[in-house]
Amino acid sequence: MKNLYKIETILFFLLFININSIFSQDILIKNEETWHYYDQGYLNNDWYKDLDFSDWKSGISPIGYGDKKNSTTIYAEEDRENRKITKYFAKKIFIKNLHLAYEFKLLRDDGAVVYINGKELFRDNMPNSTISNKTFAISTVKEKNEHKYFQHYFDNNVFKEGENTIAISIHQSYVTSSDCIFSLELIGHNNSDVLSFVVENKNKTNQELANKLELLNLKFENEKTLIKKESLENIKFSLQILVFILSTLLILSLVGYYFILQNYKKKIIEIKQVLKDLKSENLDKEKEMISLSTNLLHHKQYFKEIKADVKGIKTEDNNLIKSINNQIDYVLENDEDWKVLKQHFNAVHEKFFDKLISKYPSITETELRHCMFIKLHLQTKEIARILSIDPRSVQTARYRIKKKMELDEEVDLRDYLLNI
Repeated sequence: MKNLYKIETILFFLLFININSIFSQDILIKNEETWHYYDQGYLNNDWYKDLDFSDWKSGISPIGYGDKKNSTTIYAEEDRENRKITKYFAKKIFIKNLHLAYEFKLLRDDGAVVYINGKELFRDNMPNSTISNKTFAISTVKEKNEHKYFQHYFDNNVFKEGENTIAISIHQSYVTSSDCIFSLELIGHNNSDVLSFVVENKNKTNQELANKLELLNLKFENEKTLIKKESLENIKFSLQILVFILSTLLILSLVGYYFILQNYKKKIIEIKQVLKDLKSENLDKEKEMISLSTNLLHHKQYFKEIKADVKGIKTEDNNLIKSINNQIDYVLENDEDWKVLKQHFNAVHEKFFDKLISKYPSITETELRHCMFIKLHLQTKEIARILSIDPRSVQTARYRIKKKMELDEEVDLRDYLLNI
């Protein structure tokens, strides 16, 4: 009897808890309720904000395509290669009094994102990244889980008193997915025991947020690295461009310098040639002047001979003879021809006289004339005739010059003078 009493007590207690649980919760949305849906393509990525679905189609959940469990079949493109991967669902509910917590029981194939009053509440089987109308679900729902409801718990901050909008996007895991299923149940709880699920859900959410934050940090660091790499690559590219420009300028400068140098060398060669031509022309002129001056000296000798002949002429007009002799004496005594000859000879033979005077200061003007005539290859008789002296005097003068120059007897004076 005692055991029977204990069993009855336990059954009564469990019944009490079950009844208490039933009376402490409200089913706000149940399966097989009417939902609005959009199945004619993609909406903007912020479609859930300021949502107006008054012109959408409506049907009883479960809603989708390709599954016999669906109460409402929506449009799916026949060409599975171009099938839209996202479908949209929405519903308005009125909450008079807020509950302690709310339980969402979500049926989805494959992934879903739930928005409350224009803000994302949670996502299920979706990546932790920015959601767009072409974001794929993480994985395909296996056949045994296609009709499974996934539970999520939240505190009463998710809703407001009065009218609330629930919007949901269902995403496929690949374009050629064969089915789509959606339904949602919403339960409001007033039992404090459910808070443990809320806390657990928050911890899970916080962990997901932490993971997401870590992922964002990694992404941020990766972007920083990429930016730094890109910056370094830009700097490298800029340096390469700079090196290329500098190299090009250097090459152009070298080419320009080469052409300038070649032009300069060409000008130098031209100038040297001009100078050479002028020097050659001048040398020819000087030689010509030497020849003329030498001829003048010869002519002086002729004047001396003429003077001797004039003295032998017998005439009564002595004044005429005297006048002719005076004129001849003027020509003979004028030393200007010798100065001109010396000047030109010195220029043609690279300062011949200056070198002789510098080397042998005691040499006389007459001896310089002898040296000049010797260097001009004049014979002894020609020199004697020009200088109006005896040929033996020319030989004596040569001997005296060699002695002043301290030359040995076997040294030929002409060869020595030719080398000066």
